[in-house]
Amino acid sequence: MDLTSNPHPHLFIDNRWVESDRPNRLPVVDPSTGEVIASVPDASARDTATAVAAARRAFDHGPWPSLPPKDRAAHLLRLAEVMERRSSDLTAIVVKEGGFPVSQAGPVHVQTPIAHLRDVAERLLPAFPFTTPLAPHTGVTLTGVAQAIQGVVANEPLGVAALITPFNAPIAGAVHKLAWALAAGCTTVVKPSAHTSLAGLLLAELIDEAGFPPGVVNVITGGLDAGIELTTGPGVDVISFTGSDAVGRQVMAQASTRLTKVILELGGKSANIVFADADLDRAAGEAVGNIVANCGQGCLLLTRTLIEDPVHDEFVERVRVMLSAVKVGDPADPTVMMGPLIRGEQRDRVEHIIADTKAQGARVAFGGRRPAGLDRGFFLEPTLLVDADNSMRAAREEIFGPVGTVLRFRDDDQAVAIANDSPYGLNAGVFTQDFARARAVAARIRTGMVNVNSSFGVHPDAPFGGRKASGIGREGGAYGIAEFLTEKAVTWPVGKI
Repeated sequence: MDLTSNPHPHLFIDNRWVESDRPNRLPVVDPSTGEVIASVPDASARDTATAVAAARRAFDHGPWPSLPPKDRAAHLLRLAEVMERRSSDLTAIVVKEGGFPVSQAGPVHVQTPIAHLRDVAERLLPAFPFTTPLAPHTGVTLTGVAQAIQGVVANEPLGVAALITPFNAPIAGAVHKLAWALAAGCTTVVKPSAHTSLAGLLLAELIDEAGFPPGVVNVITGGLDAGIELTTGPGVDVISFTGSDAVGRQVMAQASTRLTKVILELGGKSANIVFADADLDRAAGEAVGNIVANCGQGCLLLTRTLIEDPVHDEFVERVRVMLSAVKVGDPADPTVMMGPLIRGEQRDRVEHIIADTKAQGARVAFGGRRPAGLDRGFFLEPTLLVDADNSMRAAREEIFGPVGTVLRFRDDDQAVAIANDSPYGLNAGVFTQDFARARAVAARIRTGMVNVNSSFGVHPDAPFGGRKASGIGREGGAYGIAEFLTEKAVTWPVGKI
């Protein structure tokens, strides 16, 4: 596949490739070289409104919301089949425009969303309780007459869903949201990140090939104008956004003008508590993984490592040795473990946070510089900050770069206090061989998820989401479908129907 030309130069609206109403185009940059490799349409507010109108027609007048779940499942399975057939193209495009190492891109960014589609279609959707009976209940009517009432609660699709997806999961972010929204019976408008729009357009091509009814899935590329229209314009019933908490606040404020429901999967500054009795090799390996994965560009990553005093120095040395073995470079090289940051501006921000934290008294135990021999692109060494405390910038802000911050603690109470002292509340880890202690500590951590002796133990049926600045609502399993539904009670007198 020639990645220097667009999969499609237009927007995908109502099952047609539509030219934008303005000539503006957004550059697509290869973060490993800094070079512009393509351009995509910068959809206007009018383009976006056209896409929403197509989704609105498909919901109000099309078959999709009323299709039996098995028929919606069949469409999801067809998309999974098409994605599997084109998996090499999907992998190539996320490596090129996202900078994700090819060794991880296939399994994480392509195969995981394919498996998700199949799981929703084959397991979750057939078993989902779209209708729940209400047992007969005797009450007093407005006229004072006692009457037995029964009925059902119908879970109905909300309507048109705007799905705004992040650059750090260009395929998985879109496919996961699509699977839940489409399973619920919603119609959709997908807007990928401007940084990884080629992946969004390629996905639109595969959606077209999978044969969804017109208007059920629309894909637009664009920047601020498209985003504002999706979050403020009429016709959208639910907005699902994944991104930074700063932009999430803007989305919520804009959606509030029409009281549109929002699902916000936002940032994290998650703590990983390592007790002295933990398997230190395993815990150190997980700490390295949380620095290196996606070049540290992930909300779920455990970026604050809390180490019990007796093993602090030993743990730091193990992490330092492991980081020295991490190969940074061209993401197309299968031996590379970490690629570049997404943009030069993001690398600059990460470097400023490292410098500010050093000025506050922390020490760089490893990394912190631009790698030698990688003069092009937006590379940075994996970085470990030690001698830090929880008031420092690297311990407070979501860095979204390959930086881990180590903090000491004395006992369980202090560990929990440090973990909870954060504006975020997405994920957490607890490493210990004492399972009762792990469960007790996990119960006290104020986050949406806690992993014991693991960083990424997300169960397919578990809710995914956070508290505080980490967002509102839940993704994952049946919870993800439920967010795109609304409940309707239908009742009648017993014996009257």
